[in-house]
Amino acid sequence: MIASRLLDLFYPRRCPVCGKVLPFGETQCTCHSLQTKRVDAPVCEHCGAGLDRCTCARSGEVTLEHLAAPFYYCGKVRDDLLELKFHGEKALASKLGREMAVCFAVRFANVQPDVVTSVPMTKKSERARGFNQSTLLAKRAASQLLLPFAPLLKKTRETEKQHECSEAVRKTNLLGAFALQKGADVRGKTVLLIDDIKTTGATLHECAQVLTENGAARVYCLCCAVTEYFVDQTSEISKS
Repeated sequence: MIASRLLDLFYPRRCPVCGKVLPFGETQCTCHSLQTKRVDAPVCEHCGAGLDRCTCARSGEVTLEHLAAPFYYCGKVRDDLLELKFHGEKALASKLGREMAVCFAVRFANVQPDVVTSVPMTKKSERARGFNQSTLLAKRAASQLLLPFAPLLKKTRETEKQHECSEAVRKTNLLGAFALQKGADVRGKTVLLIDDIKTTGATLHECAQVLTENGAARVYCLCCAVTEYFVDQTSEISKS
């Protein structure tokens, strides 16, 4: 709570759409109540969604130990992430990264990570895009939280997009796709791992596992947005 108040004092939270400064404790502006969906408490720490939209029981979903995200992947936030990712609107990383930092400070108020890192891309993919959007978000969030950033992980091969794979393929698609960077030392450290979007959770899970297997004491995950699901009238879980 103290960290959150300090962030709001020196870096007032603004509406992602109109830029208006929001009073402390307010989470969204009336100008875009239908355009941006925040993940409101109480929250499931394993899937990052609100308890009323928890996806832990969903087929293909990978549960994580500690996950937080300020938004659901829809509306204005989805548009901003797509603009950042595919159109190079890097200024959006500053705005979204700050929202992520505030979210982490509130959800995990008593946690003090030693280092922040991001989910990596292959060198080929990063060269093609010119940047890694998750790294941009991670560096901004780290700066807001007054924490060091370090590229601890590398992606060793290209993989299929998890949400486009069959359930059978998902189980092996990411196996061995990530490794610790040469010279990186995470032994005994608490690591804050950042990605842009959490869909199935498999990517974050694989990266967190690499960090843990190499001695990290704890791994906390933070995303800008989580995919929103709801239970329809037939009791099957559907993507909204």
